[in-house]
Amino acid sequence: MGEKAVELPSGVVHIDEAANWAETIGETCGLGEHDRYRICLAVREAAANAVLHGNRQHPGKRVRLDWEIREGRVRVTVGDEGDGFTPPPPTGKVNLTPSGRGLVLIDHLTDSYTVARRDDPPGTDVVLVFDTTT
Repeated sequence: MGEKAVELPSGVVHIDEAANWAETIGETCGLGEHDRYRICLAVREAAANAVLHGNRQHPGKRVRLDWEIREGRVRVTVGDEGDGFTPPPPTGKVNLTPSGRGLVLIDHLTDSYTVARRDDPPGTDVVLVFDTTT
């Protein structure tokens, strides 16, 4: 089994490592190809947001990844060390700008997700939830 929790440097080159870590989670949980794809892409988007928007690629900041499976659900937490943000309300419109599609994709790929400000250590956690019983 792969590592339950990992920390990655806050650089764009490490976003693929987050997706590879998520693939291992899917394999460990015995998920099919479709569900593994969902988890990988959602974790990739959340990690990209953590690196680019949360930590602003600051070399001294880290992206934390952790997961658990409980009651037929996989919960993946992607945490940064940034100042936090308030997610915008859904608009129902397609966003074609170079930035801003991550949360829209995460919303479509997960069964639910939350964004929470963390005080100790300071940062933001995005918790992705995937139902594994369907």
